[in-house]
Amino acid sequence: MGIEFLQFDGIRANPTVDQIDEAVKKLKGFDARLVIGIGGGSVLDASKVVAVLLKNQGLTARDLYVKGKRPYQALPVVAVNLTHGTGSEIDRYAVATVPELKDKSGLALDCMYPAYSIDDPMLMLSLPAEQTLYTSLDALNHLVEAATTTLSSSFTIMLAREGIKLIAEWLPIARQEPDNLEARYWLLYASVLGGMAIDCGVVHLTHPLEHTLSALKPELPHGLGLTILLPSVVEAIYEAEREVLQDILRPVTGDCASARQMALRLQSWIFSLGVREKLKDVGFSEEDVEELTDYVMASQRGGGSIYLAPLEPERRVVERIFRESLEPLT
Repeated sequence: MGIEFLQFDGIRANPTVDQIDEAVKKLKGFDARLVIGIGGGSVLDASKVVAVLLKNQGLTARDLYVKGKRPYQALPVVAVNLTHGTGSEIDRYAVATVPELKDKSGLALDCMYPAYSIDDPMLMLSLPAEQTLYTSLDALNHLVEAATTTLSSSFTIMLAREGIKLIAEWLPIARQEPDNLEARYWLLYASVLGGMAIDCGVVHLTHPLEHTLSALKPELPHGLGLTILLPSVVEAIYEAEREVLQDILRPVTGDCASARQMALRLQSWIFSLGVREKLKDVGFSEEDVEELTDYVMASQRGGGSIYLAPLEPERRVVERIFRESLEPLT
């Protein structure tokens, strides 16, 4: 006797609630006892939500992401991770887009912690060059944000210090030597640290702003969108978190005398990896800034993660980050 299974391969990058519901529809009646997700963050996030919906028959993904339903049970999930960036295999989060609202948001449920996670750098040797960069820079963003939210602690700062040091050391090597298993190992370890960090310290500005970008342009890789915004976010929070930023970003920026110097050095390091895109390069313009800001403020109304930022997340702060991310800082 073999193990019966049904396969669903309809999850795309930046998944939608419709893709999740389609998976649930296919699996209904199969009497699944667990869900196995094999892929990067999009697949793993979707797998966790599918596990919730299969356990709570009658609910849809929109019930969770739009109506705010919060079930307490899910089928067990086995997360087989194929990237070194998202941390989805070890956290309780799942992100999905509601197309008609142009809203991409995160769901956090304790029942979505995977029962088993498989992190094997051998599975990442074939990761394309761009995804090698984007996913590792996603982990960098997790570490920076989790260390600087109002929920941050000495634990998240310690994770950020170690994880960023590893990314600074090993990402350039992985870029030049894709088959370097040691580089993949340490980048994967840094990604795990990033997942642990956001599970404790959450995120603040960069993620909700990027979620608006990739909700409007689903073809935009999540890690690239985050990386485009990060230098301007660091500049915005520098005065509030100077000591922490100097500590955790030292392997990338060295010691900095000002917010702009740190932002410029961070940008220079990112550019040195070959990631030179800014918002204008991925289809956004000055004319889009107000609309982007509208979407962010609307999606975060009522207590989104933007309010965990170490400064008051006023509209002008969001506008400035978008505007300064249109082109390279000078």
